[in-house]
Amino acid sequence: MDVHHLKIFFEACKEKSFTKAAKNLFISQSAVSIQIKKLETKLGIQLIERNSKNFRLTFAGKELYRMSKDVFDKILRVEKEMEKISHYGKGKICIGATHNIGEPVLPRIMVEFKKNNPEIEFDLYIKNRESLVRHLKEGTVDIALMEEYFIEDKEIKVIETEEYPFVVVAGREISDYKELKGMQLLKRDTLLTSKYLDLFEKIIGFNLENRIVINGSIETMKNFIKSGLGFAVLPYYSVYEEIEKGALKVIHNFEKSEDKFQIAYIRENGEKSGISKFVKFVKNYKITPDLFSVKNK
Repeated sequence: MDVHHLKIFFEACKEKSFTKAAKNLFISQSAVSIQIKKLETKLGIQLIERNSKNFRLTFAGKELYRMSKDVFDKILRVEKEMEKISHYGKGKICIGATHNIGEPVLPRIMVEFKKNNPEIEFDLYIKNRESLVRHLKEGTVDIALMEEYFIEDKEIKVIETEEYPFVVVAGREISDYKELKGMQLLKRDTLLTSKYLDLFEKIIGFNLENRIVINGSIETMKNFIKSGLGFAVLPYYSVYEEIEKGALKVIHNFEKSEDKFQIAYIRENGEKSGISKFVKFVKNYKITPDLFSVKNK
């Protein structure tokens, strides 16, 4: 099989258009059609339905597109790795994290990791989970740290780390549940937040209807709470430093925790020195301090 022909087929499938594929590859539309026809002749099977008005693959075409995507993902990862070696003269790892981990946790992880592994260079990416998985496949990111997330891809290895608790936090002036009745609830629009809010309402016996939905970072929410705008349900790891310093107060902690962090990376890269060292470090790193080791001051 000619890899050049496969690349043209892959590009046409990705764009669902001969015209767009030709533009991306800087060749004519007729050239795209001819090369795909050559690929079909070589394989002895039809890949694209010619009698359809829309771009439509045969069963064989769908299977070849799926497999070719894995091939070109790997090629892209090879190119990214060679770029890093060419630019830095040695290996370099790129670490990605979701915003919830990247903002409050990743800086202290990297400080400790760098102390123990000064020879390893790294770049950091803060993205959502879907973007991180895509960047893993493309080779832009070597390792991704994220909240628990189902990844249905055999190429990606997922390791669970420790569980992390959620807490209800407010300003230092709040001392009793009843005081929350007249306050604004600052709500992040996530499934985990909703789960713990429902549980908290059952515990306190009244509904928290005075809500402000904040589609922003945890840092933004913490600043709002410290300014007296309201209270919130947040992961403990994201606020423990403020609690330790006396800027925020734990109003309630949820005893049962089922939520975990994940480390994700491409399986075939697991033995690379920098990646294996970082994965081992994070597996042993205590991301969430003991909840009662920090006293409210």
